[in-house]
Amino acid sequence: MRDPAQPCNKRDPGSGCAAVRGFNRLHAIFGQTDEGPKSPFTCIAVHPSDMAVAMAALDAAIVIESGRGARRIAFDDLHRLPGNDPSRDTNLAPDDLIVAIELPAFHGRSHYLKVRDRASYAYGLVSSAITVEMDGDQIARARIALGGIAHKPWRLPAAEAMLAGERPSEDLFRRAAAAGLEGARTYPMNGYKPELARVLVARGLAETTGLEPLQGAAGTAFAASVGGIAGVREVA
Repeated sequence: MRDPAQPCNKRDPGSGCAAVRGFNRLHAIFGQTDEGPKSPFTCIAVHPSDMAVAMAALDAAIVIESGRGARRIAFDDLHRLPGNDPSRDTNLAPDDLIVAIELPAFHGRSHYLKVRDRASYAYGLVSSAITVEMDGDQIARARIALGGIAHKPWRLPAAEAMLAGERPSEDLFRRAAAAGLEGARTYPMNGYKPELARVLVARGLAETTGLEPLQGAAGTAFAASVGGIAGVREVA
């Protein structure tokens, strides 16, 4: 998408997708459309935002106004997968205007964790936003959203379901992360992403629940760990 000399259905609808058989190290492992490099529907691009991933984990709602009146939608319904129109990032109509973002009351702990090639001027290879609400020593509710793996912020409902009612443990977090990443579809250059995502989810859950020290400034909505890495090798 960044190279204007290469075909890209998102940038130039109908031109095809160079990444699907080319340089795809940064691309999607969930929710992509792959009908071959010449198809007008193929798109394996990822959503690069950090804020949107955090909003997904907080179950935000979007208030929209247009000539047809006002409406309120769940944040998960704002962004879309490529489907049959990779050029569209959201489900907004041309005359829609976002006038408010609503966040439900939250009394738990949260954490944002991101890994990228360098510590600045680089999108996250994978990022994770995690919220946890406790009931005594048990997890009442956990919400997990990932960035850098799909065309939209990607929730992990299977992992969230496994955590509810359980006591925090490293084994539980590893199993939940593995369940959440089942079904990933990788490409020759991004086979590292499922394992990297599993590590981020397990570590983020451990830090959010207190099994490991939470990185970042206290009192922020999302304490954050953001770092750069020299390189990533694929883990078998």
